[in-house]
Amino acid sequence: MYVGRMVVIGYSDGMPFAGYRLSSRSFPNRIAVTKCDAVLIAPKDPADLSKSPYISYNCIKVIGDSAIVANGSHTEPIAEKMYLGYPPRDALALTLLAMDYEKDQYKTPRIAGVIHKTGKGHLGIVQADGMNVKEFELEEGAFFIATYEKTDFERLNIKGSTATEIAKYMFELDFEHPVCAAVAIWKNKFELGVYNG
Repeated sequence: MYVGRMVVIGYSDGMPFAGYRLSSRSFPNRIAVTKCDAVLIAPKDPADLSKSPYISYNCIKVIGDSAIVANGSHTEPIAEKMYLGYPPRDALALTLLAMDYEKDQYKTPRIAGVIHKTGKGHLGIVQADGMNVKEFELEEGAFFIATYEKTDFERLNIKGSTATEIAKYMFELDFEHPVCAAVAIWKNKFELGVYNG
């Protein structure tokens, strides 16, 4: 099954985390790169940027005690609203409503999540036919949403005790065309890890 992009929030080995998995048929030649407080999805060939404005973006952004995870350029506006004091639900809902689904040939939904160090989490999706944002009280395990096929919030079992281990586990999930994965996990601060296939 091809689910496209996935956003995951949850707990693994008692630690809250936010994860992102990129699957792609159209632009598989990409990698996840850690920066000081973010993970960037970038094409290996910069010329690909001229073919689509949607293929490079921060998929994870850490802001204080929270980590934001998303499948596009809406990561930064969510972070800005949270920095200004908006609650995660409002930051997600306002940003998704304002930016709407991606105007590509597939009408790709925008998906996003926020996890706090306390384990409170939020997921959101905006599609051509509607929007949904939900709060989760998380314990062991995770919830996810994807751009295709899995567009309702669903449970997911995740294993790993480091960001890189969880990213590898997510990459190896039984969904088609995996490209890379990235994770932020809370260990007295959010630590970042990536796995590139």
